[in-house]
Amino acid sequence: MTMESSWSHPRPLPDGPPPAARPTDAIYLNNAAEGWPKAPGVAAAVARALEQPPSSAGRVAGVSAGPAAECRRRIANLLAVPDPNRIVLTTGATHALNLAVHGLGLRSGALVITTVTEHNSVLRPLFLLERQQRVRIVSIGLDAAGGLDGVAFEQALSGRPALVAINHASNVTGRINPVERLFAMAKDAGAVTLLDASQTAGHLPVEPLRLHADLVAFPGHKGFHGPAGTGALYVAPRLELDPLVVGGTGYHSQSHWHPQEMPGRLEAGTPNAPALAGLAAAFAWHAEHSDPFQRCASAAGRRLRDGLRTIPKVRLFDGQSHTEHLGVVSFHIRGWPVEEAGVALLESFGVVCRTGLHCAPWMHQAIGSAAEGTIRLSASGFNTGPDIDAALAAVAKLAA
Repeated sequence: MTMESSWSHPRPLPDGPPPAARPTDAIYLNNAAEGWPKAPGVAAAVARALEQPPSSAGRVAGVSAGPAAECRRRIANLLAVPDPNRIVLTTGATHALNLAVHGLGLRSGALVITTVTEHNSVLRPLFLLERQQRVRIVSIGLDAAGGLDGVAFEQALSGRPALVAINHASNVTGRINPVERLFAMAKDAGAVTLLDASQTAGHLPVEPLRLHADLVAFPGHKGFHGPAGTGALYVAPRLELDPLVVGGTGYHSQSHWHPQEMPGRLEAGTPNAPALAGLAAAFAWHAEHSDPFQRCASAAGRRLRDGLRTIPKVRLFDGQSHTEHLGVVSFHIRGWPVEEAGVALLESFGVVCRTGLHCAPWMHQAIGSAAEGTIRLSASGFNTGPDIDAALAAVAKLAA
């Protein structure tokens, strides 16, 4: 088995400067949970922000901009949207998805279409609305080939949904969903469309206008390798969400009511300026090096998937080679409970993975792993060829 040419040198990245050095011998393959190491420049930007006097716009005399403004500008460029003020900065994708689901003010009895691939950050806000008898949920399952059931989706649209929420890619199997086609159909049916880009942002182009997405949520700490506790929500110009939290904004202080203008409409309280400074640094690095970084991540994912497919006693979930996947793979090793296998991979081989249900219970029911979940490996562009080879060798030893 040979690696693509971009894998010929463990460091540096192809066509780019060397990435952050890893201060440990661990083979980190848990990037679907949190990207690591952080992008070069992130730690230094956070440290500088902590060492300097605070400079949050509206809270220091004479300061009209700061890291929040830079993040908004960079995210707008990344998403190819014209107005940075439609970008709401959040504490992560969970915060962003809750803003989207609850902020729509769905009417009692509204139909919501979602899928079995969703993360609990989508499902639990919907379940809460369902328990309050405010929405009806229809979940689209998988077809015989393991993709979303297009026939069932079309049938569900006949119910005139108010909201269609779809995961851009599964955090369990890495399969990329055809959201552009599905959202175009949903828009024709009159629905608001919500994209959970938690796994794809930083790995794939995420452009709301092309994908027909009214709302797009993503974190800063996964594909962009920025600080934890950061994220964003894009809100299309025709939508005005109700805020979940109101309070200080640094302007319009004389009003009894929270400002209505975006993005302050959905942002309250003092922003986490050090984290946003780190996020801005991550976006800056990504803007310059995203192409080679993404090629490396894609190559790592293919090598993982192809390698696991060949190991006896390993069951690879959604292992088809003809479908599009991210560098996220889920599997079982015959004779090994998934939790024990994860501990063995870490303690005996230094491979950092994740085990369990990965906050996606419906997906595990759909693929037949609901009892205990799966072992999940998830690569990034910081993983080298030797990383992947070592991880595959470790799995093969456990399987043997």
